[in-house]
Amino acid sequence: MTDDPTAPLVCQAWEAKVASRGVLDGFVFTSPNMEFVPEYPVFREVITTYEDGRWGVHEYSRWPQPYVEGMHHIACIPRQPNLPHLPRVLFKSLYPKHDWAERTECHGRLGFISKATRAALSECARVAIERFQSMAAVRSDIRRYGNFLVMMLRQVVDRMNYVASHPRTAIAVAAHVQRICLELAGLKTYAEEVAPRLEDTKDWSTSRLPVLGGFVRDLPDAQTWCRVGLPVWLIQPISPDLVVWQAVDTEGLPGDMSKSPCSPPILHKAGTFVGAPNVTGNWLTGMLMSVSKHVGGCHLDGLHLAAVPHLPDGPPDNKRARVESKNDKPLTMRPAISADDGSTSKKKKTRRGRKISKGMKEEAPNAKEASAESSGASYPSSAVPKPWVLALSATSPLKEMPNSALYFYPPPFLLDTISSVAGLFPNCPHPDRARIDEKAHRYLHNLARIREFCRTRLFDESMGNRPLSIGEWRSALFGDYAPRTHRPKGPETSEVRREIRRQNERNEISALFHQVGHIESYTPDICVALRGMTVDVESIAVNPEIRATLLWEAHELNFRADICALDRLQVDTSNWSDRFQWEREMLLSGIWGEPSSGVSVLPSLDSVREFCWYAPPDERWRSCRRYLLAFIQVLCRWRGCPEVLLEARRSSGEMLAAQYVQLQQCAADFYVRSFIRDFARLPVPPIPYPL
Repeated sequence: MTDDPTAPLVCQAWEAKVASRGVLDGFVFTSPNMEFVPEYPVFREVITTYEDGRWGVHEYSRWPQPYVEGMHHIACIPRQPNLPHLPRVLFKSLYPKHDWAERTECHGRLGFISKATRAALSECARVAIERFQSMAAVRSDIRRYGNFLVMMLRQVVDRMNYVASHPRTAIAVAAHVQRICLELAGLKTYAEEVAPRLEDTKDWSTSRLPVLGGFVRDLPDAQTWCRVGLPVWLIQPISPDLVVWQAVDTEGLPGDMSKSPCSPPILHKAGTFVGAPNVTGNWLTGMLMSVSKHVGGCHLDGLHLAAVPHLPDGPPDNKRARVESKNDKPLTMRPAISADDGSTSKKKKTRRGRKISKGMKEEAPNAKEASAESSGASYPSSAVPKPWVLALSATSPLKEMPNSALYFYPPPFLLDTISSVAGLFPNCPHPDRARIDEKAHRYLHNLARIREFCRTRLFDESMGNRPLSIGEWRSALFGDYAPRTHRPKGPETSEVRREIRRQNERNEISALFHQVGHIESYTPDICVALRGMTVDVESIAVNPEIRATLLWEAHELNFRADICALDRLQVDTSNWSDRFQWEREMLLSGIWGEPSSGVSVLPSLDSVREFCWYAPPDERWRSCRRYLLAFIQVLCRWRGCPEVLLEARRSSGEMLAAQYVQLQQCAADFYVRSFIRDFARLPVPPIPYPL
């Protein structure tokens, strides 16, 4: 061994410009082209996640890793920032104290990565995807793996931007965005610089690349890496013949990377931590997929019919088993029918026309609710596009079912009413369609308060992410979350048992919002923020912009979620691997915007996407062709898809206005019929954002 300061810039691959004993008995880590030896990432069955969301010395996007055959690009990940494509935010260590902000309207200490960091990481992801997709003449295997990374990156970026999380989860998601962006950069470096060097015989050893490099065990690999200019550390047996220019201690993680494990650990399922079993040498792809699934792999719950039991009309007979009569009437969700103005002397009735039993208490004030407030009758907003109006009208009204229709978000017909406080606005375009509701301002005001929780819970099983019935949404919007413990008075008739059942269901909703969502009961004096506006009960009643914004969100979120739920049922993706489910969700997201992920079901009020359902003679129909073709591409996997849509799938996108109108109407008709057949209610149509 020598400490000769005149060591060559690059040694022979079997020589040691630097050497360190490291942690492996009988072996030494040597490098022919580097001046330091990094700590070796020793094999672990479970990779630990640290406070900054990274994996310590196993963080392959920031630390050299053992070479895995076929994964050269990991060694090609950039070591340091390089503007403009690799800004510092990709290398920044993120911590909850500095980089996470609680959203007070989310309740339950949920929030997002700080707005500036989210915007910067989103831009980094956009640039990384754009740079990869702009590469020409790329090998098919590189293109295929890169598309896989792009799909996962879109998934976690949407998760970061749209779903509120606890701080440790949000940090893990943001760190995963950094990780995949850097891996895409490494893949690009490999494809454009390293792969060509591997294919020729030129010596590039003096043109060392500013990348991570890695550990190798075989001398031929060390020779190849050294020749093409990759930083390399060879693991070789200690030998008296080994030429060592300088002995050094191994270097640990840089000071900005956390060395403290995440506490408390991020639990995804019982007994499972944010770490993936590392049971093979080729762990990188499996780890990437596993963590992508854990931090970003969220799916909507299925949309099924809520079973409603049949209840007998008379009191139970304790001496015999209860038998259902053929004349029993099932408990259904029927629309409310208001009494005539002159019938005030009559006893108040419930929505089903029954007199309220003595001792019963209504959950909400009586409202003038039209018969259109039903999942089976079409009473669309004046903003609903023509093809959807025609498709819904052709199938409405539906036969009432003994099941409660379910919705992922408050159904628009609960909000598409005029507050009795404000009355009709001047120049109302369709006064004949206006429905006056004395609860409208309360529903809208409370929705502005609880909307973040309603959105977040859809992708979080721990928050009870099931869709809710119309009655449950009424209770949620009314906002009385105090539990009811009184028992209705009177003999145990079917009416009383129904009231007990309603009370139990209402208490479940109260527990969901109060105990899980940490939301207090509604009071009229609260003020909430919505798109930079301060919203109180007076402004919600008289400001049409607030109502229009909340109504648009209810339409758009339900529209997107309905499509995803029906596709999940039609294609039966429940048993697909996560990778293929994400690919299908990316295809679905192309119906309402740029292909991204299933999380894009949650529309953004800050950056509203282009409306996708314009039709001739509006000139904007041309920009909607790609959305229609994406919709058709999805429908073509469904049973009974019309032949005209199957033929249009092969279209290049060029079509005449008449063809576009025909396909748009055919797609809407087929979708509505399919939805009704499987879910026994009308789907929610899209409407344009109120400008």
